[in-house]
Formats: sequence, structure tokens, C-alpha cells
Amino acid sequence: MNSVFLDTDVVLDFYVQREPHHETALRLFTHFKRAKTRCYTSAVVIANAYYMLAKIQNARYALDKMRRFRKLVSIAPLNESIIDTALSFPYKDFEDSIQFKCAMQNGIKTLITRNSKDYPKDQLRVADPSQYLSANILNKKS
Repeated sequence: MNSVFLDTDVVLDFYVQREPHHETALRLFTHFKRAKTRCYTSAVVIANAYYMLAKIQNARYALDKMRRFRKLVSIAPLNESIIDTALSFPYKDFEDSIQFKCAMQNGIKTLITRNSKDYPKDQLRVADPSQYLSANILNKKS
């Protein structure tokens, strides 16, 4: 079974309906369901998405969306080894370092984010939602 790691921006695009990215996020989650893709994220993504949703709407709204989201994803374990490793790598954004190392340590080969430029591409497949959908739709046709 295929597995992917989802970054915060993809989650927010879906639940906040951020344009012009909402339609792609909707297609992405539909694709995951149809393809039976195993989706992962980290506790950091859940916390960040909750925080942003609560600021945009309110706490009740944010909790509802995060409960629904949890039905779609598994939480990849995040431990002190991942944090220590992320602290030792000079990526642009510390949060991105955590997500990258979390995906790697949990054997997840694909990370989906809209800020793919901030991630190294030599150890994981890093794709934005449109790239991921295009590549996977083309692979199904061949």
C-alpha cells in the first residue's frame, strides 16, 4: 500500500478552503480514498492546523475539523531522536525539519507540501499536491 506524509499547508488548504489551492487539496484527498493511500502526519501538524483553524474560526470549529482529519490520517510517531536530528540540520524552517525527519524515520517515502523548495529532495520524494496527483494519475494510465 502506498503511503504519504502530509504537511500543514495541505491540511489548511483543504479545511480553510484557501484559494486557489482548495480544489487541488480536495482532489488529493479524494484520490487518497480511492487509491487506498495510507496517509500520515505528525502531532506537530495537528497542533499547527488546530491553532490556525481556531484563529480563523474558533476552537469548536478547529476541534471538529481535527477530529474529522484524524479519521483520514495516522499519526507518525515523533520522538526525541527525531527532534534532536531536526535540530542538527540547517533547514530553512525548524518545523519543516521535524516533518522531514519524522517521515524519514517512519519509513514514509513521500512528503506532500506546497513549500517543497524548503525540503531536500535526495532522501524523500517531496511533491506539491498538483505534482503528486499528476504523477500518480499518469502512473495509473501506463
